[in-house]
Amino acid sequence: MKDLKKRSLAAAALLGAAALVLAGCSSTDNGTTSGGSSSGESTSAPTASGGLDSGFGSRAEKRDVYFFTYYNPAGDAFWAQILRGGQDAAALGNLNFTHQTAEGDSAQMVNLVQTAIATNPAMIFMPFNEGEAWVDVACQAASAGIPVIAFNVPAPASAGSCVSGFVGQDFYEVGTIIGNALLDSGLVSAGDKVLITAEEPDQPYALQRGGGVYDVLSAAGIGVLEQPQWLRTSGEDAAALDALTSWLVANPDVKVIVPVGGTPHRNLPAALDAAGNTTAKVIGFDTAPQIIQGLKDGVILATADQQGYIQGFQAVMQGVLHLDFGFSPANINSGGLGLITTDNVENIEASDLQGVRW
Repeated sequence: MKDLKKRSLAAAALLGAAALVLAGCSSTDNGTTSGGSSSGESTSAPTASGGLDSGFGSRAEKRDVYFFTYYNPAGDAFWAQILRGGQDAAALGNLNFTHQTAEGDSAQMVNLVQTAIATNPAMIFMPFNEGEAWVDVACQAASAGIPVIAFNVPAPASAGSCVSGFVGQDFYEVGTIIGNALLDSGLVSAGDKVLITAEEPDQPYALQRGGGVYDVLSAAGIGVLEQPQWLRTSGEDAAALDALTSWLVANPDVKVIVPVGGTPHRNLPAALDAAGNTTAKVIGFDTAPQIIQGLKDGVILATADQQGYIQGFQAVMQGVLHLDFGFSPANINSGGLGLITTDNVENIEASDLQGVRW
């Protein structure tokens, strides 16, 4: 618990500084709205200034870009943060920004990207939640001369030069941080049952995050369930709540649940209540209003903020720099190594930071 406190204090300093910077900035949506379906679009028009004297925001004539999200930001706080970051960067970079969401449907993502390729945009931004399933369409874009930048989940190695850069978290590293924080808390000991749960346990983000947690806990002799037993919730809140509640009723002896995705995390406080479980604790990933409340209530020990806003912002900002100046996109770690706990949660819950930090 001592090490967890140290991490919390360090994170508090960083989060507090970020909050002060962000609070000093005006926040607008640039006339954008989140698409409510897989075919819905949101576009931000170029600014009246037409860019900076250096040519940033204006040097390249072609400025139409597509930004794809896996889950719908309209119903998912984390993906809303990613989209907001992308929108803000697009406004600063004078891009014609079109957002579309696959609504958690892998095949729909392929269809959306292929349709976008036909319009010959300047750039495409997309996550790789389905890994290999989306490599072919990314390479189709690259073959058509359309640069692709990944965010949130990196493209597999097989994508090669088809994907120019990536902005996201080192999932395995943060998984080990969560695992060690749980050990430091003193709430688990050898033999205790721990569940890892995710929207899609076989997707890369879950395997890497969960793998980091599992390696730390299993090495300490904790009874963490192995990957085939990780609970799948899907990305739908209602389905996640049902799946979690049913599992908790059937497993009242579970000591801690580790959600490695935002959907199970934000639904766990309600699931524990519905199951009548007043003893199990939660430690996981991402932020949402329910997670903030769970931290305050003591049900959630800590969460690792994936900093989705940074992922959207830096991915699109790299695109602007590439289009106007020819800078090569890079692989950028979006951070989120500090944990949010009850000691520092107030630093991210300011009302004007909703959609940016939570």
